[in-house]
Amino acid sequence: MNYIEVMEKCEKYIGEHLEYPPTAMELAEYSGYSLYHFCHLFRAHFGVPVAEYISHKKLEKAAENIASGMSITESAIRAGYDTPSGFAKAFRKEYGTNASEYRKNFMKEKKINPVFTEKESFSAVGYCIIPREEIRSEEYGAYWKKIDFTKYPAYPEDLEDCGEVAAWIHPDEKNGGLSYFFGFKTNCEKIPEGFTVINVPKAEYAVFEADCSVFDEKLSEKLNKLWKYIFDEWFALSEKKFDEEKMCFEFYKGEKAYICVPVK
Repeated sequence: MNYIEVMEKCEKYIGEHLEYPPTAMELAEYSGYSLYHFCHLFRAHFGVPVAEYISHKKLEKAAENIASGMSITESAIRAGYDTPSGFAKAFRKEYGTNASEYRKNFMKEKKINPVFTEKESFSAVGYCIIPREEIRSEEYGAYWKKIDFTKYPAYPEDLEDCGEVAAWIHPDEKNGGLSYFFGFKTNCEKIPEGFTVINVPKAEYAVFEADCSVFDEKLSEKLNKLWKYIFDEWFALSEKKFDEEKMCFEFYKGEKAYICVPVK
């Protein structure tokens, strides 16, 4: 294996261990070189010493997490910073701005800010599922990832593809618990056996869009981060207020996913 392949292997290894990054000695042992020889090769290949390279990669990952909706505090912790001030100083040095402004600019550039629209009332037919754990709905988007749908009746064969709806519904009057609904948007009056119906009221919504070309763990993580961002940070910066009398829901259509949050 030539030294370029070794450096590429080290680059991948560092990327997989950013939360607890390896030392120069550990990387040298991993690559099979002496520490002296490894450090010279590393600097020749990447242009910077090991510690500086790792610091850059940690901040790069933190910026990615912040842009995707993770809180600044959690992003700093995952990047290995013990104090907010230390992270803030390093982040500003790397990106020329603070983390909050970085997120705002990213949202504007990527057009992740919501579209405001008034939606008419509609019905959806699907499965009503009681979760086993206590739920804070704003942090449990894409809950479908935890459900084995083979245990539930199949969708009707003659179903028109009007999109799928996921929502937390029916707070239990005794313990305040929620049920999870996942089903299809429909105008049909007859409810198939084994299904339940929900009626989503007319409301003004802030609609956040995400790519859902693949229904996998990455999509669920992306939506969870977006839910958390909306309720932990977006509302604090917006002139809009959350309309608690209406229903939040996810809507899936084609290769797009939408988080629809009622506002006033």
